[in-house]
Order: sequence, then C-alpha cells, then structure tokens
Amino acid sequence: MPFHGEERIWVGVVVAMAVIFLAALAYAAWVVGLQVPGGDVQLVEPHKALQELKPGVREIAPGRYEVTIVARMWQWFPNNITLVNPVEVKFRLTSLDVIHGFQIVGTNVNVMVFPGYVAEITWRVPQDAKGKYLVVCNEYCGLGHQNMYGVVNIIRS
Repeated sequence: MPFHGEERIWVGVVVAMAVIFLAALAYAAWVVGLQVPGGDVQLVEPHKALQELKPGVREIAPGRYEVTIVARMWQWFPNNITLVNPVEVKFRLTSLDVIHGFQIVGTNVNVMVFPGYVAEITWRVPQDAKGKYLVVCNEYCGLGHQNMYGVVNIIRS
C-alpha cells in the first residue's frame, strides 16, 4: 500500500522526533551521567512498620529533628508533632495499607507515601515559621480520607 505525499512527511516527522528524543536520552544517560535515583531505598514490611520504624520525633542535634511517621487509613502515627526552634527536619514516612500523600499546608513539604517503602524528605524550616501547620493526606485513601490530618506545632523561644 503506497504512502501519499502528506503521509510521508508526517511519518518522517514522527521518526525524526523519535530519533531526536532517543538521542537526547542517550546523551543525558552516558555523556552527562544523569541516572534515575535508587539503590538506597529502605524497604519495610508494611505489617511490621510500626514496630520496626518506631514512629515519633527525635532531636538529632540542636534544631535538627528526625520525624518518623507511619500512615494508616485514616490517620498518621504520630498526628501531633511539636518542634522547638527547628532548623532542619528530616521526615521518614511509610504506609501500612494504601498510597497516601503527606503535605504540610503552606510549605513545600509534599511527598507520596507507599506501603513497603520508606520515603524521606528534608525540610529546611524558615526562620519566621512558627505556630500550627496543618498536615493533610492529599492522595485519596478511602471513605474516611477527609479525616486524615495532623498538626506540626513549631515553637520559637
């Protein structure tokens, strides 16, 4: 079956675009050295996450915190977090059951939380941040999704 003139042009354009995209991908991977992150992903059995990760707040150094949070349909463990004069907060999150979204409203903290994987995000807390910040699940997780919230309370002294 012969191609018409306009069809040949479009087939040529599509093939040229595919070649250009593959060449750009190969250049990024081998010349620039860009790679997909991985290798240091922490895995955890979802049904053992509460025992193995021990959710809670730990002050590593003055102003530096590590907060471990476990999500379960329709709650966070812990759901009330208090930080005194925080500079940097490392959140470690996992889920027991379904995919959740961890977002601190009004900040740039927003991460997807998958069962079996420990997600990590570091928040450099602005110096003027104080008061209560709402934590919500921004990924629909079932009928009680609207009740899945918590609070990060920042105290400055």
